[in-house]
Amino acid sequence: MLKIIGNTVSPYVRKVLVTLTMKGVPFEIDPIVPFFGDDDFAKISPLRRIPVLIDGDVTLNDSSVIAQYLEETYPFPSILPASAAARAKARWFEEYADSRLGDVFIWKGFGAVVVAPAIFGAPRDLEAFARHLETDVVEVMNYLESATPADGFLCGTFGLADIAIGVMFTGMEYARWTPSPERWPKVAAWLGRVNAQPAMVKTRKWSDILAKTAPAEQRAKAKEIGLRVADRTYFTDKPRRGPMTQIGCPS
Repeated sequence: MLKIIGNTVSPYVRKVLVTLTMKGVPFEIDPIVPFFGDDDFAKISPLRRIPVLIDGDVTLNDSSVIAQYLEETYPFPSILPASAAARAKARWFEEYADSRLGDVFIWKGFGAVVVAPAIFGAPRDLEAFARHLETDVVEVMNYLESATPADGFLCGTFGLADIAIGVMFTGMEYARWTPSPERWPKVAAWLGRVNAQPAMVKTRKWSDILAKTAPAEQRAKAKEIGLRVADRTYFTDKPRRGPMTQIGCPS
């Protein structure tokens, strides 16, 4: 059975979990936060990022690589549109989500006001966060508003583009920010359609529950909510902060 190393709260992990759920592929999970990865974790994830996929003798890093592997291995239902142009557009949205939204929403948003204070005891600078909301976040939202259709999904049917961008908004919700329907009506309506998709609903429940769970209790809680938890864990109770374990690093 496929194994996913990484916590459901991570938008990069959740992108993979939504894909697996849509395709009906069974999996086991070791729900670690990358800051709590042990020495063996670095052997399977040299940059100490999540997610990691283990499929027999195959070990893969990076959510985009993993999503493509799943698409090629389990092609139905597809998470990519039919035409070459639409597929390229979907991959662009995924890249934008991984890089730009990862920086703005996750590292400078959720990471700064939720993760860093909770795990490392960093001060929560709400004034800086407020400035961030009116600068980088506005720039991102204005672009998304210009690129979002009035109805339907980003590339026609619900798929990779919608998943990759949609999961990024959850971190900002945990930081107590959601897009204004008056300021960005197309994005707000699109996000409502995305979040209503069954695979998004199911994985969001996992994320919401584990977001409120201490790192050492993640495995027990994951079992309690019905996830298959891998026997082998890469968890250690001593958090470490490395140059490549930042929340915003794309993976």
